[in-house]
Amino acid sequence: MKKKIHNANLLLILLITLLGIAMTGNTLSAATATQNAKGIRVYVQNKEIHPRAASVIQGGTVYVEFRSVVQALGFKFKYDAAGKQITATSEDASFKVDLKTKKTFVNGSLYTYDSNIPMVIGSGADALVALTLYSETDYISADYDKTNKIVKVYEDPQGKPKKADLKKIQALIKAHYQTLDGFQSIDKLEMKSWRGYTVMLADVSFRKTGTELLDRVEHVTLEMEHKPDASWTIHNVEINNTEYLDYTSLINKEVSVPAADQMAIRELLAAYCKAINDKDVDAELALQDPANRTADYEQGIRELREWSNRKLDIEYTQEQVVIVSFSAKKAVVYSIYTLQANNDPSKFKERFYSLTSVVKNKDKWYFDSNEEIALGSETIE
Repeated sequence: MKKKIHNANLLLILLITLLGIAMTGNTLSAATATQNAKGIRVYVQNKEIHPRAASVIQGGTVYVEFRSVVQALGFKFKYDAAGKQITATSEDASFKVDLKTKKTFVNGSLYTYDSNIPMVIGSGADALVALTLYSETDYISADYDKTNKIVKVYEDPQGKPKKADLKKIQALIKAHYQTLDGFQSIDKLEMKSWRGYTVMLADVSFRKTGTELLDRVEHVTLEMEHKPDASWTIHNVEINNTEYLDYTSLINKEVSVPAADQMAIRELLAAYCKAINDKDVDAELALQDPANRTADYEQGIRELREWSNRKLDIEYTQEQVVIVSFSAKKAVVYSIYTLQANNDPSKFKERFYSLTSVVKNKDKWYFDSNEEIALGSETIE
């Protein structure tokens, strides 16, 4: 005999069935949402973050929640519900997202990657922005690993140094120069470029020490390397030129020199002047210290004189010669001389100031080609 199912029992069964279906539906929806949220993982500065809104890919463009990323980068985030704007600021960069117009701004300038690609998805504080937006700051990079479904946003070691980095660089450069004799100050420091190495230009002042005759300013280029651990090192230092201060005062700094040595040194400089005007390279080379006369040096001098003879017919004239430092085997001469084009007097006439070292070798004075300093020059009208 078949058992009858009363209406009340039937109603209860229907309710249980419907409740089960609803619960199953909710479980599936939650699972689907979780799967979407975990579909793309987000790392900022090599640490995984968990944005409130899941990242998505739309039209081939990756979008990530703006708020979570900028806060992980150290920006101050603000949501203006009334004005429909979200902003993020730091001492190095700023972002603004206008949720009404869907326009984005980086450091106050409108940013558009592609007019056909929206920069913003969603609204409110959890809005998503295109991944390319972050790289527009010059020091932040953003990448998407399609294979592993990972977004990475990070401060690029080869990007533009931040203000905090510039303070580190300045301290490092100062520490480097404080180890050098005569260092006085860094009078100018500016960034020229970055990528690969960050290139800094500096003016470094030195006071004269020991046997030095003049204070000076070195105009240098420094290559700074940003290490993966965020530290900085000096990779290379190049002196572009040296500015010697108050060099014209050397005209009044003549020292006492034995008569025979004084005459020999002056004759040496006169012989050099004659060799230049006679275009006699062999005579010029004979005046150089034999200890420094290498084959490469001689070849370099010959090529230089050959070039100058082809290009210019010049006259070399000594105006003044003052011996400003002297010892038994070495002296330093302050010279003022002019160069003028004979074939075209209107072409140029330059006055040069220099310090030249001369050395005594087997009782004869020679030029020390390794120590010659160009102090300055001026055009003569």
